[in-house]
Amino acid sequence: MQLAAGRILPAPAAILILTLLPAMDAQVLHHRPAAQPAPPAAHLARPSLVARPSQSVTIRAGVPLRIEIDHHYRVRAGTHIEGHLIAPVDSIDHSVLPVNTRVTGTILGMRRDPQQSRVRALLNGQFTAPAVPAVRFDSLQLPSGATVAIHTSVTERDASVVTMSTRKKKSGLRARAHSIVQAKKHGILDIIRHPNGGDRIRKLIYSQLPWYPPTLWSGTQYDAELTAPLTIPGLQPAPLPDAILHGTPTGTINARLLTPLSSATDHRGAQVIAILTRPLLTPDGKQVIFPEGARMTGTVAISRRARWFARNGQLRFTFRSIEERGHASPTVIHGQLAAAETAPGTRVKINQEGEAKSSSGPGKYLAPMALGAMTASALDSDATSNPMHSGTATNSFGFAARTAVMVSANAALLHVLAIYAVSMSIYNRWIARGHEVSFPKDTRVQILLNQR
Repeated sequence: MQLAAGRILPAPAAILILTLLPAMDAQVLHHRPAAQPAPPAAHLARPSLVARPSQSVTIRAGVPLRIEIDHHYRVRAGTHIEGHLIAPVDSIDHSVLPVNTRVTGTILGMRRDPQQSRVRALLNGQFTAPAVPAVRFDSLQLPSGATVAIHTSVTERDASVVTMSTRKKKSGLRARAHSIVQAKKHGILDIIRHPNGGDRIRKLIYSQLPWYPPTLWSGTQYDAELTAPLTIPGLQPAPLPDAILHGTPTGTINARLLTPLSSATDHRGAQVIAILTRPLLTPDGKQVIFPEGARMTGTVAISRRARWFARNGQLRFTFRSIEERGHASPTVIHGQLAAAETAPGTRVKINQEGEAKSSSGPGKYLAPMALGAMTASALDSDATSNPMHSGTATNSFGFAARTAVMVSANAALLHVLAIYAVSMSIYNRWIARGHEVSFPKDTRVQILLNQR
């Protein structure tokens, strides 16, 4: 082998060099590429903290929106009305429509109120036909400021929340009289201090008149049930992980009834279905025990319908399972009623076992006794000479009837109205059928989950 300098290598050396050339060529070093910068922290976050890829969320048809009217309106078909949500709307594990979301709608006219008797209204001196405004809600303003159309079926709600109470000792007539006075006092103060106090006072005055213009009052509440799915655009927060259950879950569930219940029609063993309106989270709020929309199933345990002689109805129902969408088998629970919305005047109480029972109230004995004393004094031949005496004797009637008696000073009219008042008081509180316990569809309830 000949080199550039003219030297010739020995044959063995040339052979050795030719043998090593491929290996040397394979070991050539290349330059290391420049180090890449570390990705931002957001890309290193855990999947549970990354926003959902979905840009919208859909609220199912059938979900009710709890709405309160902002102003009072004279009822005329086509009148534009405004309100706001007084209860949030959740989807799975987070809120999508917060409280105070603006809602708009339209007055459709008046419809007859099936819960009020025309004859009884006339006997009480009210000549305005028992009717309620019919409304429709058709749009709402999202937190982002966008306005979306909604399709709803509207039902007026006039209910107060009753919570589970402890047993109390029976009180005497003096204590009951004191409780009646205190209840009246607190009722008047609530009217005055309420944000819609002016409208409440006007409504109270109007109710005493024989006729008043149909009015939609501020503070009136409605359940506007969605008749079509509602899509809310916008990036949704990250889903919370599911909690791992150990044993029977406990806590307090917020739900609404899908099954209307009544002590008059439902019997023991009847099925009860409710759906969660808010998710049940772990105490730290970082995991979901049961999501919004989970369905609870239970049965009626006790049902006694109201009977004559003011014997009120009783109703108790329990829940034994809860089923989530996408899960193969339901979870066993032990749930009882802890709180519920009830209609005004029914005086429903919930005991420690979750049994709901209507009460006659402290006025069952005191009201007839007071009216009886007024009637006895009204039968005095000189009663009509005192206008205030005449007005007091007709206290169970409206303002117009009392004014008519005081102005006319007619003894016969005073006697008839006073006897009618005490007779109706005795009949309604002692003889007539008692109050039923009823929970309409979409009634909001709280269910207490126990270990057993």
